[in-house]
Amino acid sequence: MITPAPEAGGAEAPRGRPPVAEGQSGRLLLGGTWRFRLDDAGAGLRLGYQHQRSTRGWRRISLPYDWNGKERKLNRASVGWYRRDFRLPARPRGTRWIVRFEGAGHFATVFLNGRKIAEHAGGYLPFEADLDRLRPGRNRLVVRISSLRARTDLSHWRPARFHGFGTGGWWNFGGIHREVTVRSARGVDVQRAQALPRMACPTCAATVQVRALVRNLGPRPAQPSVTARVGGHRVTAALPVLRPGERRETVTDVNIGRPRLWDIRRGNLYPLTVRARVAGSESVYRSRFGVRDLRKLPDGRVLLNGRALRLRGVSAHEDSPVVGAAWRSAQRRDLLRRVDQVGANVVRSHYPLHPAVLEALDRRGVAVWSQAPVYQVQNDQMARDDVRRNAVRLNEQTVLRDRGHPSVLAWSIANELPVPISQGQIDFVRRAAARVRELDPTRLVAIDRVARYGAPDDAHPVWRAVDALGVNEYFGWYRGAFAPRPPAYTKDLGPYLDTLHAQQPHAALFLTEFGAEANRGGAVGRKGTYAFQARYLKRHLAVADTRPYLGGAMIWALRDFRVHSGWNGGNPRPRPPFNQKGMIGIDGSPKPAFWAVRRMFRR
Repeated sequence: MITPAPEAGGAEAPRGRPPVAEGQSGRLLLGGTWRFRLDDAGAGLRLGYQHQRSTRGWRRISLPYDWNGKERKLNRASVGWYRRDFRLPARPRGTRWIVRFEGAGHFATVFLNGRKIAEHAGGYLPFEADLDRLRPGRNRLVVRISSLRARTDLSHWRPARFHGFGTGGWWNFGGIHREVTVRSARGVDVQRAQALPRMACPTCAATVQVRALVRNLGPRPAQPSVTARVGGHRVTAALPVLRPGERRETVTDVNIGRPRLWDIRRGNLYPLTVRARVAGSESVYRSRFGVRDLRKLPDGRVLLNGRALRLRGVSAHEDSPVVGAAWRSAQRRDLLRRVDQVGANVVRSHYPLHPAVLEALDRRGVAVWSQAPVYQVQNDQMARDDVRRNAVRLNEQTVLRDRGHPSVLAWSIANELPVPISQGQIDFVRRAAARVRELDPTRLVAIDRVARYGAPDDAHPVWRAVDALGVNEYFGWYRGAFAPRPPAYTKDLGPYLDTLHAQQPHAALFLTEFGAEANRGGAVGRKGTYAFQARYLKRHLAVADTRPYLGGAMIWALRDFRVHSGWNGGNPRPRPPFNQKGMIGIDGSPKPAFWAVRRMFRR
């Protein structure tokens, strides 16, 4: 056994339960006191911040933490450094320790005792690293985070003409904005375990496919034994002999007769436990899953458990005026409270939401329109094969993180790719849709597109590669039409949807964005007033109510959020940097539209 060293000043042991229930047993929260320093000059590597022992210039913080979480002036990018001295609990000889970051944006470089152990790109997706060559007693983890990005980095943030500042679709939060955990494993590690149920009909038995990713941590080849307990059923999965360090996914099926179905407002869940054993050591992974029958008919209608899908909900950003994207339980609870209060049964975002939010939506029976962080990638970027590969990779990671959640009904592969369509975009759509469907054939594969009346791309055959088309429409707010056609208004929305349905009869159609800015009182006919916003949303929801082929409608957005200092959003009297299409103000106060929509959602 390793004998723990006496407590060293500032070297706290990891402790506490992480907010995410899914995962391996024995995970510990690496919270407590961290230290941080900003590196606007980008000189930290040259100055050896990863090796520093002194705390001079480093201030105390706690995670999660975004260094520009309260910034309201300029949407800036920079570099920040985080460090944490820690001691690990005693474990048997041969134990491996693994660190997991739930989200760090955008580029992360991780050092252990001055030695680089990991790099990762993508602020909303998790990554892990082995804590090799640990020292007895105190160890130091240092993380360099850069939110500086080029156009080819698939960023929602676009660099401006001068260093460090830019524009984009939402605020460029920089930091470790989700939790960090550590876990121990000896001999074998279950890295991921998920259940994908399928049903031949809504009243049939369910076939639950259990997929578990298992890694050999030992110094010699080994053949782990794997068992899965699904509800009250226990099955054994086969694995071949794994080389040291090799990982392999095992797949096995379990039948559940007369399952309790997960449905909208009915969060019926089953427990899943996967155990892998080798040479007396064991790794245990626990999660929960739901059984439901989701299918698309040839005419584009979507059925959930045999009934036509009728989603009404909201889109949301992880943006708090106090902590930025570094949400804690208070911010997550507030999001869920507002979703419940307005009566939404679906939530959408431009990136994978915090996994604890998805677990809560699973329990509530609220659907998720999940979107990979592939946002407004321009055609000159999509012409590059490396950009397309990276976009497909982000879709893979999104699916692999969240395919165990029954709340996720659709995988949107991208948001608002440009019109007209390019060959690079066509190639991406086909590759991404095929890969997502390969990883998870139980859900809709979708893409969210800008609606422009008269756009020739609406009839393009590439959209047959997806199951569903998300329609981002702002008819009556933005121009909403493809030149030289005149601007589109709310009265044009119904005819536009009917035409799109006729052009793509196979596709399930959803309104994935519509909204209007509001920041003041005034006449209902004036853009930017609360009255205009409330009427606008009611009218667009009324159009959706009269189109039975529409599977849902999602308002943009639940709450105001930061964009950039030049933002106007079509508002004659904007208040940058805020996008004020939210039904809740940045101060947390509901606008009149919130209550108007609540009445429509709860009918």
